Amino acid sequence: MKVKIYDGVSDSDRLRIEKAVSGFGDAVDITEHSGTLESTAYAMRGGLGISSDFISGGTIWTNTCSAGFNVQNSSGKKYMLTAGHCMEGGAVTWHRRSGDIPLGRAIAWFNGNDVNQSDYGVVEYSNSDVAPYGTIQYRDGSEGQISRSASAFEGEKVKRVGTMSQDLVGMVLATDATVTYADGTTLRHMVEASNCTVQGDSGGPLFSGETALGINSGGNYVDEPCGDSDGQADRSSFYEPVYKVLSWEGLKVY
Repeated sequence: MKVKIYDGVSDSDRLRIEKAVSGFGDAVDITEHSGTLESTAYAMRGGLGISSDFISGGTIWTNTCSAGFNVQNSSGKKYMLTAGHCMEGGAVTWHRRSGDIPLGRAIAWFNGNDVNQSDYGVVEYSNSDVAPYGTIQYRDGSEGQISRSASAFEGEKVKRVGTMSQDLVGMVLATDATVTYADGTTLRHMVEASNCTVQGDSGGPLFSGETALGINSGGNYVDEPCGDSDGQADRSSFYEPVYKVLSWEGLKVY
């Protein structure tokens, strides 16, 4: 029997496969192959750009944000997490920014208007031509697997990606921060990190290895350039803790 392992298989899945066939000895031949096995449907991953058109004051506006994490309910139905403030003004029907591919409609969103003063939104996938993968996508097109969620801890090394920028070198500064933005919105129980972020990155994922940690809400210096690692000592960005959202909404990463 032959087992083929292609690029893109996570370390955890690789170990699972090797363990499953270990008892068969030489009867099983494991070979490595290049290329990532994917559906021909439109791929959707955390960190990719999303957009929504809405009408306000007789003018058509477009909100640009970033996908956070793909999640599912107990029945396997797929959803996307992003920032709740992205839904403001009536921006509830979302498309993939690249190719303007329809994704689905927001079914829940909060931006300081709930008892927890949180910032997250849940978009239900409704386009059968879209394949929501349990991965995040870096700016160079490579991917990272997300397999679990957890609460962040102070000093934890973290990465952040979004449609406008990424900062792969950062650390958690606080796990129960309160932030008040310039528009007066106050959010509580947020994760604060040293990673930079710019406008359009809202909703994007904060993670460590394969662990989902947060959904980007905002930060300071959002109009200034942001690189893979940012040397500005007083950069701060804020994130809705993912594990809380999953508990509240009855969802899980995959």
